[in-house]
Amino acid sequence: MTDQTTTRDEIRDHLFQKLAETAESIRRGGAMTDEQVTCAFLGVGVTLARHTCGPVGAAEWLRDMADEIERGDNRLNGMLQ
Repeated sequence: MTDQTTTRDEIRDHLFQKLAETAESIRRGGAMTDEQVTCAFLGVGVTLARHTCGPVGAAEWLRDMADEIERGDNRLNGMLQ
């Protein structure tokens, strides 16, 4: 990373921004459809959640994400800690 990130929140926010930029670049470039990009990124999230929280925790994480989406909450980038 080029900038100095000193806290977990800053690192998380930086990573989220870079991933969002990458997703947008892939989408705009036509390399993958929106659905393909979404599935790929979700797969990474599920893999990390399983590693961090186990299968039950990963399922709970996905349910929490679904709840946040239904509520229209835009803070999804901070949900996996």
